[in-house]
Amino acid sequence: LAQKSPQFSQYLECQEAMNPASVAVDDKMSVGGIYRLQWAGFDGAPKNFLLNLSYPFKIGDSRHGLGIMFLRDDVGLVTNQSVLLQYSYRIKLLEGDISLGLNVGFISHTFDKDEVDLTGGEGEMMSGDEYHKGTDLFIEAITAEENSDVAFDVSFGCMYRTDRYFAGLSVLHLTASKVDLGSESYQTYIPRCFYAAGGYAFDTHKAGLTIMPSGQVWTDLSTWQAELTGTLEYNKRVRGGLSYRLGDAFVFRFGVDVIPGLRLGYSYDLPTSRMIKSGGSHEVSLRYSFKPQFAKKDKYKSERIL
Repeated sequence: LAQKSPQFSQYLECQEAMNPASVAVDDKMSVGGIYRLQWAGFDGAPKNFLLNLSYPFKIGDSRHGLGIMFLRDDVGLVTNQSVLLQYSYRIKLLEGDISLGLNVGFISHTFDKDEVDLTGGEGEMMSGDEYHKGTDLFIEAITAEENSDVAFDVSFGCMYRTDRYFAGLSVLHLTASKVDLGSESYQTYIPRCFYAAGGYAFDTHKAGLTIMPSGQVWTDLSTWQAELTGTLEYNKRVRGGLSYRLGDAFVFRFGVDVIPGLRLGYSYDLPTSRMIKSGGSHEVSLRYSFKPQFAKKDKYKSERIL
């Protein structure tokens, strides 16, 4: 029943991971990635990697977006990997656009049974250890059976976006597919996760400064999490911000457009929970975006206009 969706502090830089309706929503082709090291200093600490490619296109007057996303989530001896095809359809509505999005793909779930430690380091069981006994039914089963499974995955989202603000709703893992590693001791499912996110950009009286409050809430109907973010951007090129993830961490964020279209970001999570004993969490993002232009070759019917 554990969480099956990775957490990213720079959620504004990877909205495609939480809502497929955001794919190519800005009419730009982009390729981007995020790497997250959570609770640095702990053995088996979570590591997340995301890579996304999106492409906008038109069919007549209608606008669409296509994308592909690769996602890897390592937690201890468990690895989840996703490969998802993404699609979005946008419709003009009032002063902005409303978009609908769909993810279709697969999730691979792997348990590294060869790294299970049944000893106290010297060939003997740890004294008083109730979690690593050789007679544990789960350990006996998982180390003797298959160690991976692949599940079908579908997600859906919608978003309304203008030049000033956005608001989106989405549900990930609609199919709630079961993961079965060949043993009754290791059967679980990927729970549905519901997301709501939004933000607004306020221009200040000072030239080039923009204040952007935003936030998101998610739940799998078993637990929930909320995050509030404030971002200050200068000249649409340099930005910094602070987030608070309820009961979890303060997040310090910084980003810069290295060159037009190339966006680099870094964030650091300072835990407010007992995980403050760790080295915190680090996250790096990089994205390159541009508007694809396919120039038409000029054709001349007469030598007089050459």
